[in-house]
Amino acid sequence: MAPTRRDFIKNVGIAVASLVAVQGACGPLEREDHSPRGRLRNCWERLDWLAEKAQDWDQHEKAQEARDGLVADHRAALDELVAAGELEAAVADQVQIAFSEAAYHVWRANCGMTCYEPMPGPDYTPFTSSQLALQADLLTEMAESGAADAETVAQAQAAIERDIAFLTLSDAETQALYEELVTAAGDGYDYPSFGDVELEVTPQAAEAARFLIDLLLRKTE
Repeated sequence: MAPTRRDFIKNVGIAVASLVAVQGACGPLEREDHSPRGRLRNCWERLDWLAEKAQDWDQHEKAQEARDGLVADHRAALDELVAAGELEAAVADQVQIAFSEAAYHVWRANCGMTCYEPMPGPDYTPFTSSQLALQADLLTEMAESGAADAETVAQAQAAIERDIAFLTLSDAETQALYEELVTAAGDGYDYPSFGDVELEVTPQAAEAARFLIDLLLRKTE
């Protein structure tokens, strides 16, 4: 089961006001910052709005369109940063994968299909996707409230690095990882938690995580 928002905040040792949730309940966030970074932040901050759209089960197609629109807007803003030489293309691709997975999880978790397809072995995709959305929410709240502290930020960055490292694995690499874990578990089916899985955090994944941290904490201005 993916961690609840309360569980995540407890784990990182900080509780802050739910400002983004309150803003999201009023609809899409309107911001004066139309720069590429401002639009990227807006996409992450609108995940609460996407959750509300997805909860209207009579408007299933509109919720999908909302998700696809956010993903496209996010990609377009990243492309502008790449074109301006402010972000490497390989790093932008990893940031995009992170957002796409987080948006997909938020949509799926609220549209009536709360369960992912069951797998015979371990499946870390739901956890990593949900954790990315939770971390983005927390970091945005920290920026709004001024409650950021170095230890919490470091923990969030390390977690995001691992999330991105996993989500950007190829299908073949993911399958190889799962097969290794299944073999190691044997008949006990005792698979490790995601935090105990050995993953290589590439320089691109580390840079993508740092970029997201700075973006959501508004350190990129």
